[in-house]
Amino acid sequence: MRRSFFRLPGWIAVIAALGLAVGGLALGSLYFPLSIVVGSVVGALFAERSAFFAVAVQPPLITAIVVTGAVFLGRSLLDAATQLASTFPYLVGTMVAVIVILLVRARMSAA
Repeated sequence: MRRSFFRLPGWIAVIAALGLAVGGLALGSLYFPLSIVVGSVVGALFAERSAFFAVAVQPPLITAIVVTGAVFLGRSLLDAATQLASTFPYLVGTMVAVIVILLVRARMSAA
């Protein structure tokens, strides 16, 4: 049995990605999509195998939670909708990248 250094619990991977997304939103519209990409990919690389589902579904959920939270904290609904729409291409690419990373990791651990 091969030991792996990928041992981050799922809740830590999700909380870290959520924190990065909140920080990216606070920094501005340029950093928000980048923070979602970085947080999700890092989570996919370092999460333990039992957390693969949580990591796979985190990009759209974190995006929705952060944008909704921004509306509740005073950002206008139009600004939040614009932010969400501009993030969509990055979100699709991030979801594909995360799923590919998780499939490769699952395949490597099964071999």
